[in-house]
Amino acid sequence: MPQYRNIPFNSACHSTVAEPGGRVLCVGVPELAECGVSEKYLWKSLSQHRTGLVYCWPHHKEGREVFVHYDGMGDKYKALVNKVLCEDTDAHLWVQNMEAAALNKKLSAVKRSLSGMVEVSAADMSELTQMQFFVPSDVQRIARAAGWMRLWRRMDVKTARKYGFTSVREIQEELFKQCLNEQIKGFVKFAKPINSERTLDRKAREYGKEGLSCLVGGYFGNVNREKMNTQTHAILMQLASDPVKYSFEDIGMYYNEQAEELGLPKMTVSAIKQHLNTPKHKKVWYYMRHGKLVGDLDIQPMIDREPVSKPDLLWSLDGTTMQLYYRRLEKDKRGNDKWVVKSDLYAYFVTDACTGAIIGHSVAFSESSSMVIEALRNTVNTWGYIPYQMNYDNGSANIETTVKALVDNMTRVNFPCSPYSGRSKTVESVIGHFQQRELRKLKNFKGGNITTKSHNSTANPELLKELAKDLQFTDKLPTEEQVLCEFREAVEAWNKRGEGRDAYGTFIGKSKIERYAESYEGRVKLNAFEKMSLFVVELKNRTHPFGEYEYRQKGIEISIRGEKMKFIVPDCDSSAMDFEFNREHLGDTFRVFVNLTTNRPEWVELRDRNGKFVADAYEKEKLASCVADMKDKPGEMGKVQYAIGLQKDYYEDARTEMERQREIAQQAGFRATGTDGYGFSWQDTPKVLENARNNRLEDKRNGFVQKSDEEVEIEGLMGM
Repeated sequence: MPQYRNIPFNSACHSTVAEPGGRVLCVGVPELAECGVSEKYLWKSLSQHRTGLVYCWPHHKEGREVFVHYDGMGDKYKALVNKVLCEDTDAHLWVQNMEAAALNKKLSAVKRSLSGMVEVSAADMSELTQMQFFVPSDVQRIARAAGWMRLWRRMDVKTARKYGFTSVREIQEELFKQCLNEQIKGFVKFAKPINSERTLDRKAREYGKEGLSCLVGGYFGNVNREKMNTQTHAILMQLASDPVKYSFEDIGMYYNEQAEELGLPKMTVSAIKQHLNTPKHKKVWYYMRHGKLVGDLDIQPMIDREPVSKPDLLWSLDGTTMQLYYRRLEKDKRGNDKWVVKSDLYAYFVTDACTGAIIGHSVAFSESSSMVIEALRNTVNTWGYIPYQMNYDNGSANIETTVKALVDNMTRVNFPCSPYSGRSKTVESVIGHFQQRELRKLKNFKGGNITTKSHNSTANPELLKELAKDLQFTDKLPTEEQVLCEFREAVEAWNKRGEGRDAYGTFIGKSKIERYAESYEGRVKLNAFEKMSLFVVELKNRTHPFGEYEYRQKGIEISIRGEKMKFIVPDCDSSAMDFEFNREHLGDTFRVFVNLTTNRPEWVELRDRNGKFVADAYEKEKLASCVADMKDKPGEMGKVQYAIGLQKDYYEDARTEMERQREIAQQAGFRATGTDGYGFSWQDTPKVLENARNNRLEDKRNGFVQKSDEEVEIEGLMGM
């Protein structure tokens, strides 16, 4: 019958569809003869195939047997094999069905025999009888439960595959079903009935540690269990959850002092401790006693995650103090130079979650957005890759506008991790191990942070005292430049660490950085233009529905790395004003793009809503307000006078343009208001009439009522 065979490496293989070491669907020569193919023809065709005369009979030899490769045969012979040997079914599907049927038959036989594999030990029955807690029937049932525990523990991966199962999980599912079935029928007895595979697995592990005692209920011989009631439980829970954190002895004392008055039974401290430490009770009072953060770290169930499969799928970012002492020359109160001990440097890390390599970093005196951008720029310039996903905490530097825009530009997915949860960031583990594996080797290492519990993670105070002694005449403590070199060397040493160590402590396997630098399908480095474009990011205005900024009288005001800056489109290279662009675009909104390759950008790019380039806006220059300040800035007075002149012309230009438009309208015979010259505003009337009207209004406001021409003529006739 057709079958899959692995071609031996030393086999004579004449095939275009397979090669030595591969697995291929084969048909034997006798089987082809059963299909009606002449054996004489077959041997002749196989010989011709080996000499290259025909190409439709690929085959290989195993000893004296010849196996023809089904996938390389002609279509008519494939159809013949399918019809005669495979019940009119495709040979591949038929063989797989046959293998599955054989496997199911084998698995069914194993499943039927599982209950027979349970061994009841005479020693277990003897021990249970000597306890004098159980009747003979219960002794038999508990001893059989112990047999199920031993059988469960024997089932490892090798055993499961030996019986035909693909994994331990499959055979454990069958064991649980049959054990549960016997429990329902009353053939086995546990201290507490099992109801899930997880419970059965936990009991099996307890049996491996404790033996038969885990199958015996703790209530046997425990009189304190009878004393526990609703009131006692509530009082004990209240005392245990108090943030003052009473000891169990104090809890017992406070309870027993009032128990008699309340009509409640007294409890021993050990009984109270056992009751309160029951998991279902502890998860309640532990949060109130120690706080949510501690409770989450200690008792909250954890998600088990698979390791990241490839480099650059996830970058994890975080910063921390460098934890290294150094010396710096500073001025004392008298102005004299003096060496002082410092440890105020801050390091920011970019790590690859797959390999644990530190692929980028930056150092400063505090965590800022500039520090984050510098670390990311260092990473991209060094390796030329960008991540698929990035995670970070909710620190002010990480969520600053420019950093968020850059992260959005670099990744497909990014989001801050859960606050106060170090487990959610792989970088936390990298930083901790980096400090303890590499920085700890340096004499000036100040130790882990204040939460460190292990003495191996803290510095020797006597060593640090010796290093800091008489800084004026010793170089035992490094300077600022030297400590930065130490830090960079420590990062390189961390990245060179292999996957493991041999018995002699030597690193083995590829280093972290070698594994990170390996190429794989779909991984392409950025070119120079892509790197540059990566750091040209759009700043979103959160108050605008499209994230745009309005061009106002002072230009565009934006906040970059915590600093408010104004940008305008100047009239020319030497101009500090933007009259031309202001006249055309005042009130318009633009998308703003900024280049983050410099610490303080001098210009930004303005684009319309469709992303089309409009203009480059430069930081607005501030001119001096008084003459004294202008002395230190040559040419400042000229700029001020020029700007003032343009401001005056700004209004005159508007008036001149309006006059021109009004004359054109009048020439066309259009009267804007339908009046005899006095309109709704100065645009609708001639300049002479408008000035006369303004004069009369001002005279009236000041108490001088101007007489009309008729009144003046009447007064002249009357001799007044």
